[in-house]
Amino acid sequence: MTTESRWLLLVATLPTKPAAARMRLWRGVKAAGCAALRDGAWLLPASGTNKLARLAENVVAAGGSAEVLTVVTESEQTTRFAALFDRDGEPRAGTAEIRRLATADFQGRTWATRKDLWVDRMASAWLIRRFIDRKAGFLWLDNPKKCPKTALGFDFDGAAFTHVGSRVTFEVLMASFGLETDTALARIAAIVHCLDVGGVPVAEAAGIEAVLAGLRDAAPNDDKLLAEASRVFDSLYNNFSKENANE
Repeated sequence: MTTESRWLLLVATLPTKPAAARMRLWRGVKAAGCAALRDGAWLLPASGTNKLARLAENVVAAGGSAEVLTVVTESEQTTRFAALFDRDGEPRAGTAEIRRLATADFQGRTWATRKDLWVDRMASAWLIRRFIDRKAGFLWLDNPKKCPKTALGFDFDGAAFTHVGSRVTFEVLMASFGLETDTALARIAAIVHCLDVGGVPVAEAAGIEAVLAGLRDAAPNDDKLLAEASRVFDSLYNNFSKENANE
């Protein structure tokens, strides 16, 4: 006998501007516990009807379009959908003091984080290779609990560098290696923070999110994704540096 599972799928589109509506939707789907199926589509087990209905209403009120669909899956597809909700290893903010470290002690190291990179992990890997350890190698982990002891973990529970207090991993790395006075990096940090945990809206966040989502969909693996995302962060850094110099 085949066992069916039912899911609810929110499919939504919003105008590019104002960015605040996109951020409200992003925070709403995260708070509801949704899993991202692709850009603009979020999944919940069928018990979450009211949550998605309210989010859809908010999207329409903001001038967008939204539908909540019922999806029935069997066997392998059910397993794939269920795996999207496996958040083992996602970082929970710690309370440890952030120690100031010397980049000279962290050269030519292997750094490890969860595979299937997204904003904080993409940006952190870029920051590591450009500003902390230019010869860094990276491991993309299936299971953070199996991180090699010789590797420096980042952005998962128990990692050497992960969320502390209100700071996301990118911000913790900046603080750890004395990069907080770089105003261009601070502007990137605001975007990463906004996209990773919400908070104060940032004008550029929605556009950067769309670009990174497109790169992730097209990249064949995380190495290629990091290479492509690094070009985005390089461009942001160069632009923000130029703007700050002209102020």
